[in-house]
Amino acid sequence: MMGEADTTVSIEYCELRKTKSDSDSADDVTIFKKEQKKSRLIEKIVHLLSIVTIICLTHGAIYKQWLIPYIYTIVTPILLVIRVVMYWKLNYQYFLLDFCYFANIFVFVHIWIPDNETLFFIVFGLANGPLIWAMFVYRNAVVFHSVDKVTSSYIHYLPPLVSFVVRWYPESTSQYWMDDFKPSTEVDVNMVIGLTVFPFICFFIHSILYHIIVQRILKPSDDYITSYSYLSLKEEACLTKLFHCCGKKHKCIMFYVFNWIFCLVSLTGVMLWYNFYIPHCILMVFQACAIIWQGANYYMHVFAVKGFADE
Repeated sequence: MMGEADTTVSIEYCELRKTKSDSDSADDVTIFKKEQKKSRLIEKIVHLLSIVTIICLTHGAIYKQWLIPYIYTIVTPILLVIRVVMYWKLNYQYFLLDFCYFANIFVFVHIWIPDNETLFFIVFGLANGPLIWAMFVYRNAVVFHSVDKVTSSYIHYLPPLVSFVVRWYPESTSQYWMDDFKPSTEVDVNMVIGLTVFPFICFFIHSILYHIIVQRILKPSDDYITSYSYLSLKEEACLTKLFHCCGKKHKCIMFYVFNWIFCLVSLTGVMLWYNFYIPHCILMVFQACAIIWQGANYYMHVFAVKGFADE
């Protein structure tokens, strides 16, 4: 549940609009138009690369599963570097300590240690549990021209996709990799614990570390946005009311309690996804449709009205 928020304001445009408001001189307007044109070009490139990446991922998932680990290994660091730069400028850097990045680290480690059975159980549980279902909480959307929104969808959907091809197409996925992926198919106590208990322990440990580092040691001012402040920002929002169910004095602990409950609920279906191919396919298709639908909502109800003005 703890993850990053999609920024609706692009850094480039914020800086340009600030520059324009400082002076109405002809020179400033000229500079503004040039920079705006540059920004639009970047968004076109992002749109192109987003479509190409989706095509490659689709082709890889269906026909050439060995492509998926390579795409993940190459693209993820690039997107995360871009995100670090963007979020630092927007005072959103505390989002980079959220659970979704923590889970992606596990995926990276597993890709390079593919024969560790327990590690794959943990990766599968985290990816197909709290990580993939967090897309609903944060309303991740495939907005092709927005590098921020595309990255948010990517870091939540790619780990489940990696786990999907490793689980169901281990030979094809291992074809050109340094070592073979060997997912266990034996249903036993180790599988149950590895898919449910260990992922929850990882989630729990992260939340404790997050609380200590962000809310006890760093204590960011109101100028910085964190998952806690983002999810409890609107007083009338459903999540805010849940956090306040025991009074505002205890909203911080309730924030973590509901995160833990969310994690436990999201892990209830992991055994089903791991042991049955069709249900796992349905999950992947359903989640893909969900983020595409959210993208359609954005284009129809936000972009169609405001255009680039608030991006």
